[in-house]
Amino acid sequence: MKSVIVNVFGSNYNVRADSDGEHVLEVAGIVDRKMKEIDRQFSQGTSTRTAVLACMNLVDEHLLQRQEDARWVSCRVGMLIDKLESVLRGR
Repeated sequence: MKSVIVNVFGSNYNVRADSDGEHVLEVAGIVDRKMKEIDRQFSQGTSTRTAVLACMNLVDEHLLQRQEDARWVSCRVGMLIDKLESVLRGR
């Protein structure tokens, strides 16, 4: 397990993770940017409120992307099934 120090929203955190340090830094950077974005937009006043809103925003983005990915996979599988059926009918 590796230990990496990251800075998020002006505070340092010592993070222990199985993944490499670059991944941890990338994740921390995304969280830091989102918290700063939320703070600029809504100026919540406390880092806790900003963190909760940033987390909710990031999870919302993740879920929307997952739904979009699932629709794409479903569409692609449907197209492949149609192709396969067309080939099998052509035999």
